[in-house]
Amino acid sequence: MRSERREALLKMAVGVVVGLFVLDRMVLSPAISSWKEQSGRIAELREKVKRGSQLVDRERSIRARWADMLRTDLPDDLSAAESDVQKRIGRWASESRVSITSLNFQWRNHEEGHDTYECRATASGDQAALARLLYEIEVDALPARIEECELGARDAQGRQLLLTARFSFMRLTGLGTKKK
Repeated sequence: MRSERREALLKMAVGVVVGLFVLDRMVLSPAISSWKEQSGRIAELREKVKRGSQLVDRERSIRARWADMLRTDLPDDLSAAESDVQKRIGRWASESRVSITSLNFQWRNHEEGHDTYECRATASGDQAALARLLYEIEVDALPARIEECELGARDAQGRQLLLTARFSFMRLTGLGTKKK
């Protein structure tokens, strides 16, 4: 009798173990996995909501900045844009007291909704004047960006420097009407 009882007890234990294993594989593991995925999605959505709230909070300043970018953008007319750029470069040169020895321009079209008008310039002057020229380029309202910049000495003492720079001006395209 004891062996039959022991056998029944072992069968019940095996049944319980198999039942728990099936319960784990069919119910608990998928449920836990689903909860983890759901927690990840909830965290991601909370981050998106947080970023969206920050954008809404900064909407006024972002719209003002965008309007300013549209206002200071180069004109759609290529010759007017080229004229604006050349006037600005002349103003920068006179304000910084440098001598510009060469200028080369080239338009580049981009598919991302903007064109760039690239300029390669060579200028000479002392260190302060060339630093002022770079400063004028960077702080001007015209959308300009210094791409490359190289300095070299023109005399043995290093008082006269030569600046070779490539900078570009951006013109937004495909935005409808601009404020000009």
